[in-house]
This record gives sequence, structure tokens and C-alpha cells, in this order.
Amino acid sequence: MKQNGAVYFYNLNSERGRKIRMLCLTLGLKIRVVDRAQYTEAIGAIAGVPGYSLSGETYKGEGFEDEMLILKGFTGGMLDSFLHGFRKMKIQPVALKAVLTEANCGWNSLELHDELVKEHESMHSQTPSEVTDNKETE
Repeated sequence: MKQNGAVYFYNLNSERGRKIRMLCLTLGLKIRVVDRAQYTEAIGAIAGVPGYSLSGETYKGEGFEDEMLILKGFTGGMLDSFLHGFRKMKIQPVALKAVLTEANCGWNSLELHDELVKEHESMHSQTPSEVTDNKETE
């Protein structure tokens, strides 16, 4: 079953990355490895979103070493299948992941990474009762 979704890989040159690639192929998802040289390009441009174009600027900084995934064009069912595949194949989750949206298309990889790190730290610094309280107010 061919899907239209795509997964953008950052720093996943590992056994876990290989397993995630296998999962993507099984689900018919496109795979794209984002090179550090593109870290200052808009994510929308990297993902080929209409209205965004690559600047051609080459990033020469240190970047980040964290593993990160960006999911493009996922329906709810595709996301469920993707996450279920992680459990089924016993793949450890990637902490930093995001779905490509209108809100983050204009961000570059560095900005998205920093935002995901903040969100991840915020989620993991809450006590269990705070997490429960937040879910009840959503």
C-alpha cells in the first residue's frame, strides 16, 4: 500500500535509524536524510512545500547531534501505523519528532530542534500529577 507521507531523518546513522528506514519502506513512506549543510534552510523548502524554496546557503556550524524526525503528509491512520510499527519492531522512540505544519514550515532545522528540546524537557520535568492535571485541562 503506497502512502504519500515522508520522513526526514536527522543524525540517525545507527542501527535504530536502519530499523526506522525498514519501517518506512514497509509502510510505503519516502525517506529523506537531511544533511547538516541544510540546517539553515526552511523546513518547508527541504520538504518541497509549495511557496518555499531552497536558498542554497550552506550551514557550516556545529549543528546538533540529537536524533530527530520530521513527518510530512501523515494522516491520522498513517501516524498510528508508524508509531505502532515502532512498538512492533521494538524500536526505541526518537525523543525529538514533529509533524510538518504550516506553523513550522518556515523554521529551519536548528529552530525546530531547539523548540523540540524545550518541549521535551518541559514534558519530562513535570511530576506525574502535573501531567494528569494538564491532560484534564486539554
